[in-house]
Amino acid sequence: MRLSRGFTLIEMIMALVILAFISLGIGTYLQLGAGGYSDTIDRERLQSEARFVIERITREIRHAAPNSVSFSSGCLSFYPVYLTATYYSRLEPQESETELSGLVPPDSQHIALWNTGIKDKRAAVGFVSASDYQADEDASMEFFELTKTPTAADPTVSLKLSRWLGDRSPGQRLYLFSDQVAFCQVGDSLVRRVKNGTGYTLTNTLSHFNVAVSGAGLNSNGLIHLALTFRDPVSQESSDYSQSVQVINVL
Repeated sequence: MRLSRGFTLIEMIMALVILAFISLGIGTYLQLGAGGYSDTIDRERLQSEARFVIERITREIRHAAPNSVSFSSGCLSFYPVYLTATYYSRLEPQESETELSGLVPPDSQHIALWNTGIKDKRAAVGFVSASDYQADEDASMEFFELTKTPTAADPTVSLKLSRWLGDRSPGQRLYLFSDQVAFCQVGDSLVRRVKNGTGYTLTNTLSHFNVAVSGAGLNSNGLIHLALTFRDPVSQESSDYSQSVQVINVL
């Protein structure tokens, strides 16, 4: 009589227990690897978003009109420079308007914009605070018309202003500025708006936003010191960033 061979019930149970322990170890290892990969992706996404936001703010602020930057109630606001010129002579102010002569940058892009793109723009000459830019039309300068347009051969311009605020620019620099731009923290979001209009969100991970502003002078640029904290909404991991931005335009 031949005896049949096989596993006993105890042997099968022991094998299953050992297999379960091995599977648990492999599963834990895979879970840790997947979790680490996910955390790395989330961290990289947060840092990429932070770099984008800081780069966007930096690029725009660098071209702000001198002394137009202010920070209040979680909003960083400024007036971007649209066109520049150096004035060298002007007629005496008349009752309602002032004629001004100046020299514009001689490149074709600036000349084209001076010929076609100055409607509804306002001018700044030696403004020393953001309130000068925020003044209404009666306290700022607005163009009436160009009486001489610049060309590549003769990059001089003559224009009429609604009024003249006085020679307050030691460097005789004139700036045309556009509507106010603001970056505002709204909850965990950073929103960009133009002239208090409808804004669009740059990020939803901003937990802290603070700005310190230093003014510009004749030979000194304005400095804007940014401090931002970004927090991942899932992992709650935070990243702190600080950046100093130099405004290229001076008085």
